Amino acid sequence: MSKKNKRTGSALGASALALAILSPTAEAQRFVEVEADPSQPVKEGFDTDRAMFFAQPNFVPFRDPEFESLRSAMLAGDVKEDAPVLVFEAGGETLVLVMEQMVYHHVAQGTTGGEPWMVTF
Repeated sequence: MSKKNKRTGSALGASALALAILSPTAEAQRFVEVEADPSQPVKEGFDTDRAMFFAQPNFVPFRDPEFESLRSAMLAGDVKEDAPVLVFEAGGETLVLVMEQMVYHHVAQGTTGGEPWMVTF
């Protein structure tokens, strides 16, 4: 089963793609709201009472994900055939990030074939 890439028109064979998988030990983010730091400068007119500040960044980057073949993930039912994905090339390989993961992380980064990469959404 091959699908055409809408941008390039080239066929994307499911067995040639590597899919990022989440670690089973990944933890959910915990948002801890804090008060504005009074020692920090504030632009005139900015109302810190209307802003939300968090103890840590809101979105944890998806760092150095492990990859498995897209075909295997689809056969196992981990990824549906119609799941939206981001496809990119790095280190001579075609890699896939599932949009459902990227909606949460917003940033993924790693190294493939000695080539560092970063994807944002």
